[in-house]
Amino acid sequence: MKRSIIAIILAVGLAWPVWAQPSDTAVGSWEGTWSLIRDDPRIRTRGGGATLRLQITHDSAGRLVLRWSADRGICEDPNAGPCEWITAKGNALAVATGPSALAALLRISADPDDPFLLVLQRAAEGLATAWLVSEKGGIAYRLDAERE
Repeated sequence: MKRSIIAIILAVGLAWPVWAQPSDTAVGSWEGTWSLIRDDPRIRTRGGGATLRLQITHDSAGRLVLRWSADRGICEDPNAGPCEWITAKGNALAVATGPSALAALLRISADPDDPFLLVLQRAAEGLATAWLVSEKGGIAYRLDAERE
């Protein structure tokens, strides 16, 4: 997947909620700790589905810093043994926010040419629907996000 495609996904992901609904989200609304749970029928427990934990600092000026750590649900095959990505952590490489969406690039894989695009779309206060997609397109997860 080319970087221009990621730019388009970011633009659509951030602009679509603006077109689809009125903006009633206050600046700084992403602030907090978020748990992202993988939606996969092969995963039978919430602990097994725990994929990412985000610590977001979002100030009143709109500046946002996103720190992340990966959990068991990050592995491609939830029924196989643990993968190398469990306990990986880092900061977002790039972050963009809109009134009801957030997009970030995360370097989960050791492959510098395959960052993951994370897009969160607010569903309700403290809840969001998320998608995590590798740039090369080999991995795509739907996630449920909840502020802790």
